Amino acid sequence: MTKKELRELCLNKRKALSADKKRALDMEIQSRLLMTQEYRKSDTVLIYVSNEYEIDTFGIINAAFANKKKVAVPVTNEDYSLSFYYINSLKELKRGRFNILEPIDRTKKVEVFDNSICVVPALCCDLEGNRVGYGKGCYDRFLSTYSGCSLCLVYGDDILPQIESENTDEQVDVIISDLYIKLT
Repeated sequence: MTKKELRELCLNKRKALSADKKRALDMEIQSRLLMTQEYRKSDTVLIYVSNEYEIDTFGIINAAFANKKKVAVPVTNEDYSLSFYYINSLKELKRGRFNILEPIDRTKKVEVFDNSICVVPALCCDLEGNRVGYGKGCYDRFLSTYSGCSLCLVYGDDILPQIESENTDEQVDVIISDLYIKLT
């Protein structure tokens, strides 16, 4: 299957999930991420703000605040690169490009990524850490220069035997699903 076909298939599966089933799966994935050594050892969490069809990241963001970690949320630039900005509350977000919640204050840009983790969205992935996102390559561009640990959140049913990767694709370091945690 092409990546475009995989995107469509996985997105349709997500849309078909009942609200109760999605909430249960999302809570399991959130719990698994919060138990990882990578999360516990990090000082900063770089994380996307989920939309209605993505694995819910609001619980992770709130837990990071409660755990006294710095939280940074991405902004997609015109060239589809990502810039991360610190936030202290979910109230510091507004709808931006692609109707995604982004930081209002653009003065607190993350310049140093020491001791951070990056939570990456995915519609599906394989056990090698190859993932299918939304097709803009934003996270691949970021991960190509990021030296911290990258974690992908995905439903267990969306972990495939193999995804064909392209030379611009970047693998994630850790896969977290409702079924298990896998280091790639």
